[in-house]
Amino acid sequence: MTEHIEPFQKGFRVTLADVARKAGVSSATASQVLNNRPNCWASLDTRGRILAAAHDLGYRPNQTARSLREGRTHSIGAITPVFYIGTHHNRATGIFEAARLHHHAVLYSVHGNHPDQEEGLIQLHLDKGVDGLILQPGDSGAHAELRRLVEIGFPVVTLDGGCSLPFDCDDVSADYTEAGRLQVMHLLALGRKRIALANMVPTPFMHAVREDAIRQELEKVNLPPPLLMDMSVGADCEMPIQEPLESAMRAFLAQNKGGFDAIIGCDVAISLAARILLEMGVRVPDDVALVGSGDSPLAHYGVLPLTSVSVNDAWIGEQAFQILLSRIENPPRLNFRHLQSTPSLIVRASSFRL
Repeated sequence: MTEHIEPFQKGFRVTLADVARKAGVSSATASQVLNNRPNCWASLDTRGRILAAAHDLGYRPNQTARSLREGRTHSIGAITPVFYIGTHHNRATGIFEAARLHHHAVLYSVHGNHPDQEEGLIQLHLDKGVDGLILQPGDSGAHAELRRLVEIGFPVVTLDGGCSLPFDCDDVSADYTEAGRLQVMHLLALGRKRIALANMVPTPFMHAVREDAIRQELEKVNLPPPLLMDMSVGADCEMPIQEPLESAMRAFLAQNKGGFDAIIGCDVAISLAARILLEMGVRVPDDVALVGSGDSPLAHYGVLPLTSVSVNDAWIGEQAFQILLSRIENPPRLNFRHLQSTPSLIVRASSFRL
């Protein structure tokens, strides 16, 4: 009698030879059945014994060996700046779900918005043998390694690369211009005329595009440019450290109290503004209307529900994976693809009493 094998002992992996031994067949026959080879002549009874043995032993194919045969690992890399509850997390969710449906693993890394980290992580992912790469470029640097991959035809898709990169490649971006326009148009429709901008310095490029759109929309209707908070934050922070951010905002709100009737910003800044204004006795939205961007959990679970613009981040992640997969499966280079999500405004209590 064949000795029972415990497949999940530490350091032990059930092999094809183990399955063949239990089923009483050769390794070649077991391989033909388990790999569903078209030239397999095994009888139905033999096939049944092999499949039963594989099930009993908990056999899983050796993906490393399969990858060597196929020239693919069925894994991709994803690299973004930071990873918290907002944009990058939501896009990662879209990537993960699309990859799961297509039986791909995702190696995910964070480059901290630093050029050297971005370059090093690209190399690390390539060393791991990924079939392709999804990357959101940082706000600075020459992106030399990314450019090299694009030039040699390695499958790579950028997120928001169309806003910042000096070279062309497959890209899926948000329409930040439309996001800023939606924020302003909503407030103008409510009769607000003096807007403050909860901007952060240094300004991430996607925020810069959105804020330029805000200024342009105000200029079109002959309203003054927004009052700027100019809150200093680290370039590598999606969730800035609370104390300095809150101190700068409190100082601005105290100095300019009564000088504005609306505030626009990202969800992080607007959620903080809502709390501080309510503590100061300012009525929201009666005295000051608030509009965020990102439609993050902060817009749902903060001190009050926030009006916010969604750029459909999960869709961006899903589409990036679909484009990448098409490049992996069809290596000949075609024209680069550029997709852009359509933002939508979700109105809540911070700007309008429903």
